[in-house]
Amino acid sequence: MNPDEILFHSNVAACYIEEKKFEDAIKACDVGIEKTKGTNYDYVKLAKVMARKASAMGKNGDIDAAVVVYEAALLENNDSKIKDEMKAM
Repeated sequence: MNPDEILFHSNVAACYIEEKKFEDAIKACDVGIEKTKGTNYDYVKLAKVMARKASAMGKNGDIDAAVVVYEAALLENNDSKIKDEMKAM
């Protein structure tokens, strides 16, 4: 496991979501997103982390903010899975 890898933080967030620790999941995603600042990042990975953050936000009851983050994730990578997650929310 490499904490410099963006998906590491997404996987940590997934564990927090399973434990229903949504605020911790959001924070883990924010750390991963922050790691992309000023770098040549992988936009597909960034979109995954953003979608994971949106999922945690939605499960935490912040639907409006979750939709905004899902939309931003789709701008990074127009992935049908992200669209499906957003629709299912």
